[in-house]
Amino acid sequence: MQSTLLPPRSNHGAKSHLRTTALRFRPGQLIFDEGQKATRWYEVVRGTVRTCRFHMDGNRHLTGFFFSGDVFGADYGYYGTAAEAVTEVTVRCYRVGDIISGRQPGPQLDETVSMLFRAMSTAQRYLFIMGHRTASEKLAAFLLCLQQQALDDQNIRLPMSRSDIADFLGLTIHTISRTFSELARQGLIKVNGRHSVAIANYSGLCRLAGEYQDSTAPVGCAEIHPRADQCLGDRTAA
Repeated sequence: MQSTLLPPRSNHGAKSHLRTTALRFRPGQLIFDEGQKATRWYEVVRGTVRTCRFHMDGNRHLTGFFFSGDVFGADYGYYGTAAEAVTEVTVRCYRVGDIISGRQPGPQLDETVSMLFRAMSTAQRYLFIMGHRTASEKLAAFLLCLQQQALDDQNIRLPMSRSDIADFLGLTIHTISRTFSELARQGLIKVNGRHSVAIANYSGLCRLAGEYQDSTAPVGCAEIHPRADQCLGDRTAA
């Protein structure tokens, strides 16, 4: 882990009023552990972070993925999850003491509230995904979530492994692989290797996931695929 003092963070051109430090982590490196005292909040500058909890039997359950601009670790007292780097990661750290000291109205409070809203937005995003019942619905919602983070409207980078995706969605690796193939067969996505997926039918994927279609659909995506209804009718998941 490397530490670097960062200049004030810009937010739409506004100067940050909270002191920050940059930390860099290698893939697989622990950022903080479950049960550790929560002394910092974190914002992803670049790379991908995953959070997880460990059961008494040693099994791991992933609780979220965080990308550039996402805030994580906003826990009270002690961290409820562990956080690990999926890729090479740079995070921006905010000391809890500095955040608490900014409770009076002013720029510090505004920035703190903005961070809280971003943390809540990420949590709501994942609650929506986990509310789906079938494997195809869960994976469709997950891919749409990643698409919102993608700089390219159609191509989605998957920095995490299939095992991580399966763990997060509560499915087996076999089911994840089969569901990727099924969505591709139905013309909803195109799989470009293990770490890249292109949305071929944005409307159909939204319909499968139960999301309202955004007015700005990815360029080049087709209309609702005729087989999307078959996916919606599939209520069997491994």
